[in-house]
Amino acid sequence: MKFTCFDFETANYSDASICAAGIAIFEDGVLTESRHWLIRPPKGHGFFRPNFIECHGLTWFDVCDAPEFPAIAPQLLEFLTSADFVIAHNAAFDLRKLRGTLAHFGLPCPPLDCRCTLQLAKRAWPGLPSYGLDALAAHIHHGFQHHNALSDAEAAGRALLAILKEMNRRSPV
Repeated sequence: MKFTCFDFETANYSDASICAAGIAIFEDGVLTESRHWLIRPPKGHGFFRPNFIECHGLTWFDVCDAPEFPAIAPQLLEFLTSADFVIAHNAAFDLRKLRGTLAHFGLPCPPLDCRCTLQLAKRAWPGLPSYGLDALAAHIHHGFQHHNALSDAEAAGRALLAILKEMNRRSPV
């Protein structure tokens, strides 16, 4: 079983404001590859809100020389579409940002079989006080740097593996 976890950080509330992306690829329960990109949001979508900077620590100066999304899209989409399924924590957020950014640049969004560790964790561990990625990572004893796209993607993968173990399943299908 091969799955790819992804995570985005954004500059602001715009669906086209991705400023960082992280990918973690797991094959048969083992992290086999990971990638991180800084991304310059397109003109009109690159204002970095102070509360977003506080969250992920990225500013315009970190990404002003980075490529825009179309430069990394082919590789990122290949990682997503080559997996048996994709994983994100709070997948609705990341899928909305992916679709919004692709639409902004007039790029097609491939169909993705996406699963959400937020929703899966609620089924695996009913009654946890929180289902945020930081709380899940603590629950499974996985240390990570929250709101770093690469670290978040890997944490989502580790959470999925723990969820599958808890549910005595080989796949979230």
